[in-house]
Amino acid sequence: MQTQVIICDKQIVYAMGCSLLIKDNTALIGYHIIKSLDELNGYLAYDKTKQPLPMVLVVDSAMFNFGQSSTMHQIKELTTKMGVMVVFNEQDHAHLYQLIDNGISVIVARNVSKQEWSKALEMARLQKIYFCNRIAEKVFTMVNHMDKIKLTEKVHQLHTYDKYILVRICEEASSKQIAYEVGHSKRTIEGHRTKMMQQLEVKNLAGLVKAAFMSKLYDHYLENPGLYDVTSCAKTSSL
Repeated sequence: MQTQVIICDKQIVYAMGCSLLIKDNTALIGYHIIKSLDELNGYLAYDKTKQPLPMVLVVDSAMFNFGQSSTMHQIKELTTKMGVMVVFNEQDHAHLYQLIDNGISVIVARNVSKQEWSKALEMARLQKIYFCNRIAEKVFTMVNHMDKIKLTEKVHQLHTYDKYILVRICEEASSKQIAYEVGHSKRTIEGHRTKMMQQLEVKNLAGLVKAAFMSKLYDHYLENPGLYDVTSCAKTSSL
């Protein structure tokens, strides 16, 4: 059975170029270009009123807001409805990991060759696994650095209050000093410290410091000190 292609990309010139490759494939019945995932939802709702056709989605990774918790659910839901091919536009390996971890099995770089693009589309149509050469290299590197990636994700998920405590630990501040700064007791700070050790799966303060540097949290703090303003952290303990 022939398949319809939906191209979801803000770069119309790129989308039009992709459409030329689709025309050469006899297994594909046509294409539809849209500019946002909201527009995609509207199109899918409208399509239900017509004769259903198998579909494959070609979507720019920049369409996904990885900062929102609902994005992962959104990605998983798409993969249950159709084959999905992601054009990966990000440099952040953590986003690549999130895509794969949530069911995306066909990913190509934006500047991929015509042959690889066409191969990827066919694999998405058949709902099989395919990475272009550049993405395959990134995945290989990612697998070798998986522990660091997972640690970075855990650090990024910490509450701002905990991040403040963590960067102050990196600066050799004592629990008593941090407690004075945020207006809580020394015991509260020690409780947060213990909780962070459990969340980050480290055994001591050295492990916390290592996590802050490996995840680049401390570098981010040095570049953006205003985001870690003590006045915004005070009285916000989650314990």
